[in-house]
Amino acid sequence: MKILIGINPKSHLLLANDELNGLNEIGFECRSVRFGRKDFSSGFMLRLFDVITNAFSIIIALYKFSPAILYLNSRVEPIAAVRDFITVSLIKCFYFKRLKVVIKSHGSEPSVLIKNSFLYKRIMIPYLSKHVDAWFFLSTEEKNIAGKYAPVLADKIFVTANIIDPSRSKPSSEFRKKYHFSDDKIKILFIGRTINEKGVFEFLNSIPLTDCSDQCEFIFVGDGPCLQDLKELAIKKGITSYVKFLGWFDEQEADNFYANVDIFVFPTFFDEGFPMALFKSVAAGLPVITTKTRAASDYLSMPENVLWVEAKSEKQVAKAIEELVKNEPLRKSMSANNILLSKQFSRNKICTEMGKVFASLT
Repeated sequence: MKILIGINPKSHLLLANDELNGLNEIGFECRSVRFGRKDFSSGFMLRLFDVITNAFSIIIALYKFSPAILYLNSRVEPIAAVRDFITVSLIKCFYFKRLKVVIKSHGSEPSVLIKNSFLYKRIMIPYLSKHVDAWFFLSTEEKNIAGKYAPVLADKIFVTANIIDPSRSKPSSEFRKKYHFSDDKIKILFIGRTINEKGVFEFLNSIPLTDCSDQCEFIFVGDGPCLQDLKELAIKKGITSYVKFLGWFDEQEADNFYANVDIFVFPTFFDEGFPMALFKSVAAGLPVITTKTRAASDYLSMPENVLWVEAKSEKQVAKAIEELVKNEPLRKSMSANNILLSKQFSRNKICTEMGKVFASLT
């Protein structure tokens, strides 16, 4: 079976290529085509023009390849819904061969499904619900929300996970020396975009509330609009000797942090789908402190894999950090359990499960 895969050139690129390669390995014939914006700073008219020209590029690729399935990596949110609607509409108008359309949502904002806007409620969402043959979501919660507000989609929705390759993160004394990590301190990591909704301030504010900060290094990896505010707050709270702000890294370099630290903290209250940083930390065998959101709720259990904290509670984050720092047997148990759990996200397993859905459509 041939599958043409629409891949965003800027986000989820490595993940999408993992799926493409994995599907090829199990017997599908897959090729990729660009789907998504190249330039996020463009104005509305340029973005609209890009969506339309990209849709016709996909149509040309469809005629050249003649796949049974077009599989698009997207999101459920207002802007992506417009793009998907335009793309699928143009394909239905100008591509005359038999074709099934599948979308994978890398995160979602339920607001797009319940908007009172005539355009969304009466045109775009009903159209996509009718013409998309299968829709992958990354958590049971998202599946239930989509099924509730778009009932036509209910029987077309499948829950999948993202592929996690633990071999991309390797323990290395050279790596730890490069970033001046102390071998005699417990290294506690946050990695992600430094925005308020990711819980970065709860993590930082938890540090002076712990009674074990002298035993730890608190490491922030990532960039974003709140980074400077975080640095200033660390100075104000007098905790700069415990904190490292390392900034942004490309994905390959960032991945190596997971295997070279001891605990992962991610007190997010963002609309996460399947947060890659969280599940990469699981695959590296890290004990995890996080909130009970979407895919985290599907796969993680306390205290086997995680210590749950409530959103926006630096006190709970501090308490959880103290518990893990002082309880080495718990850290070791979580580590072993998380390494075992990560096998559920192997390339072969995820692609085999997705492949069954693809096969059922033809």
